[in-house]
Amino acid sequence: MRYELIMWWMAFLKAMPGTIGCTARNICIPYKNGSNVKVWNGVQIDSPSKLTIGENVSINRNCILHAGGSITIGNDVLIGPNVVIYSQNHNFNEANKLIRKQGYSLKAVSIGSNVWVASNTIVLPGVTICSNVVIGAQSLVAKSIDKPGVYAGNPLKFIKNL
Repeated sequence: MRYELIMWWMAFLKAMPGTIGCTARNICIPYKNGSNVKVWNGVQIDSPSKLTIGENVSINRNCILHAGGSITIGNDVLIGPNVVIYSQNHNFNEANKLIRKQGYSLKAVSIGSNVWVASNTIVLPGVTICSNVVIGAQSLVAKSIDKPGVYAGNPLKFIKNL
């Protein structure tokens, strides 16, 4: 019963629009955040206690942040609408066992400062994105990015320097 009440409360907070909703989420959802953080309506946060957000960050509508393995977001980061960031994945190594019964692997995701992750991008578990990076819309970030610049695509490719 307690879990269901938490889910109802989170759904209510998730639906609140505007800056009042952003403020309510910053106060009521147990993620760690700096000043001037905007988590817009429709954002789904799983395992919020393992999410750390820096200052001057905007997480746009309808994003999914699954922080089971932890997600850290630096300062001055823009995350576009419908971005998905996963820090956990299903295990599937045992052929004689159902996938749903094999549990999860947890791998932290880290996003540096001054990063823009454009809409509909997916960031997979274990990825580190250094500071000063732009990731184009609808990209798949399956490997860490250790050099500043503009990246896009699936597979992700370096496009140009900033």
